[in-house]
Amino acid sequence: MKTLKTILLGLTLLVASTVANAKSIQTATLTKNDVLNAYVNAVIHGKTEGVENILAKDFKYVMYRNDKEFNLNKTQMIESLKASENVEQACTFTTSVVDETTDKMVVKLIMRYDGYVRTNEITISKKHDDFQITRIQTES
Repeated sequence: MKTLKTILLGLTLLVASTVANAKSIQTATLTKNDVLNAYVNAVIHGKTEGVENILAKDFKYVMYRNDKEFNLNKTQMIESLKASENVEQACTFTTSVVDETTDKMVVKLIMRYDGYVRTNEITISKKHDDFQITRIQTES
């Protein structure tokens, strides 16, 4: 009986510490680089887990193609990313910081496909305690 109580106590402590650790990961504040890495993983590698958390409520996606402008809001962007979930892009990519302050970062993500280059200018801004993407502008 004593052994059973000890095992149950150990399991209870294990479960409690696992739950506490999971909560701390979910509520951890996102840095500018965390947000950038999550976006790159979603776009390039199709890893969309948590993408809802990196886009601001007032997020705006603007794409220019020839003389036309296309706009997406947060919901539409999430749907677009989820549609290509687990799809690995056949491209090489580079990121470079264009501008950075303590509360904002602008990054260029350049994706090179065979015969085609797509450039995303990503604005990451501080929203409350976390950083989130507020705007993406794409030219192709």
